[in-house]
Amino acid sequence: MMILLLLKSRIKNFYEGHYRVVRGCMKALVSFFAIFLVTRRLNYNDILGTYPALIAVAALCGVTPDIIAALAVGVVICVEIFHVSALLGGSMVAIFIIYFLLFGRLGHRQAFVIFAIPVLSMLHIDCTVPIVSALFMSPGLLPSILMGILLQYILQGITEYSVLEQTSTQSDITSSLHYLIDGLRSNKMMAVTMVAFLLTFLCVYLVRKRQIKNAPQIAILVGAIVMMSVELLCNILMDLQIGTGLLALQVVISAAIAYIIQFFHLTLDYHGTKKLQFEDDEYYYYVTAVPKFKVTVVDRTVTRILSERKEGKE
Repeated sequence: MMILLLLKSRIKNFYEGHYRVVRGCMKALVSFFAIFLVTRRLNYNDILGTYPALIAVAALCGVTPDIIAALAVGVVICVEIFHVSALLGGSMVAIFIIYFLLFGRLGHRQAFVIFAIPVLSMLHIDCTVPIVSALFMSPGLLPSILMGILLQYILQGITEYSVLEQTSTQSDITSSLHYLIDGLRSNKMMAVTMVAFLLTFLCVYLVRKRQIKNAPQIAILVGAIVMMSVELLCNILMDLQIGTGLLALQVVISAAIAYIIQFFHLTLDYHGTKKLQFEDDEYYYYVTAVPKFKVTVVDRTVTRILSERKEGKE
């Protein structure tokens, strides 16, 4: 534990000392890999998937505000969809505009959650999103989780339609939209994923807000159990043919990622908990103070005195 706390302290000190450079590089790397995954999944535009284009967009995201990175992913998705069907691309843009007009109060956070789900689903670790979101955010982001899942299955439906279009000889201008809507309406897995993510978010959030020791760590464990239980139960009742082993591996990896993020964000020393009580003219105040784990990194200075000794002997 002490080694991890020391590592955390060193990373934190380095980050604070080189804040702008480190944050810019991190945004550029995240943007690069997110757009790389999207273009490899859709891969309908010959220019967006090239490395010069990826590096240029990532560099732009690294030196601009955080919201630009999420918007860049959204623009790439819409451009890729336009290459499959102009009607689907226009519909996707309209959906984004309507959503942010209705739920744009936390626009930058909502955008990150929306695009994180389809991107991380390509790595099979999208279960991380509801757990981490509930650890640090409020239930006001629940619409963005539903929107992210919808976007994930929209991209899946567009991929299936593009394959079907290449083998089909007859198609009209609205066939793509009809195919996508019919696929979403009959997709049981999308409904199960929405229910599982919502229940996981609510359970993690409620446990995290409880005044108990190690509440965030317990919340992560509860979230992982709820996620796996809901999907396994629906698999049995609805015969979804979900791979149990793969699901368990995904949930375990997602919980581990959530725990690592929580550890580097905040670590508390519950052995040093103190309960305080004081009052003013109107109220009594009861306060529970929990100190943070803090390790001071000692800077050692080594002074060489060998040459001075030799001069003294001479």
